[in-house]
Amino acid sequence: MIHIAIVDDDDTDANRTSEMIDRYYDGDHSQYAITRFADGEAFLDGYKAGFDALFLDVEMPGIDGLETAHRLREIDDHVVLVFTTKMAQYAAIGYDVDAIGYLVKPIDYFGFALKMRKVEDLVAKRQGVTIPLTVGTGTQFLSSHDVRYVEVLGHEVIYHTADTAYKVWSSLKEAAALLEPVHFAAASRYCLVNLEWVKAVTGDSVMVDSITLPVSRSKRKPLMQALAAYYGG
Repeated sequence: MIHIAIVDDDDTDANRTSEMIDRYYDGDHSQYAITRFADGEAFLDGYKAGFDALFLDVEMPGIDGLETAHRLREIDDHVVLVFTTKMAQYAAIGYDVDAIGYLVKPIDYFGFALKMRKVEDLVAKRQGVTIPLTVGTGTQFLSSHDVRYVEVLGHEVIYHTADTAYKVWSSLKEAAALLEPVHFAAASRYCLVNLEWVKAVTGDSVMVDSITLPVSRSKRKPLMQALAAYYGG
């Protein structure tokens, strides 16, 4: 099931977006859930990262859609964002908050369906997997979303999160197979990086969250291609 938020102060426009979603899924409510918010402040108040996709109106009273998006990205990098607007001049605005595009109101179904397919592709790529880690005599479960990068040292694979490094007896090949369904790419023979956390690739290095890691010459092009695919390029 895909969890979708609609943030729009106009009831007619919000209902039209909901109708488009319902039409796209042929009325099968088991495939989607919609939560509607009347403005950006209501959406951000007590926000918990549980949405897969967001249709965000640009022109709203209080904080507008662009400001809402900037505040959202401070707490959630993962939700797929689409702007909705009555003014086409906003089309080129908002890509610094990783929006995948915009829909001009009144939204037509053909344009919506094309955008929705892109949304679904990105949501599928951003779905995490659970990593079982053998720790002592027990097993600890780690979400792939929390892993910044994975490296191998000798016969140990180390999963790096924001504040912890988990070591397991394994190989990078086994780790890559485990993470294959999601968004990891090789930076070198010894390191996989989570594309969710990549901030920049410069020369022979990649910044993952706040950590700078080396990128081998042979892996740079595949890494850039993986990033382009991840962001829908």
